[in-house]
Amino acid sequence: MIGHENCSCTCSEHDHKPSKISVTTHDMSIVGSYRFKIDSSYIEGEKLLEIVLKKIASDVKSSGGIVGHIKAHLSSSGNGCLISITDEETDKRYTDLENCFVEGVAIVFGITTKELEDILIKNID
Repeated sequence: MIGHENCSCTCSEHDHKPSKISVTTHDMSIVGSYRFKIDSSYIEGEKLLEIVLKKIASDVKSSGGIVGHIKAHLSSSGNGCLISITDEETDKRYTDLENCFVEGVAIVFGITTKELEDILIKNID
């Protein structure tokens, strides 16, 4: 849903690798954690993230699972300025970074780790 044109791994800013997704078990629950970047403003990122989380929940339920808790933290980068000085001349270049970073977790029951991993990959990558 996010797509490679709008998302990349937070490990390297512009490498366009898949998001970081990890799925493990804890007691009787399946726990999927994820990190990804959204190349948009905070307001657009917030709307998109809500859609993605609702879709993950829907897909877990459609697979016969139970949603324990799905949550994510969204943060954004702000404006930037590069200042370059040669001799006495100052050159300023402003950038509008428009990036959001997401870290989250999906705690579910009743499906396999592979099913949750597939759901996260489908909806995040």
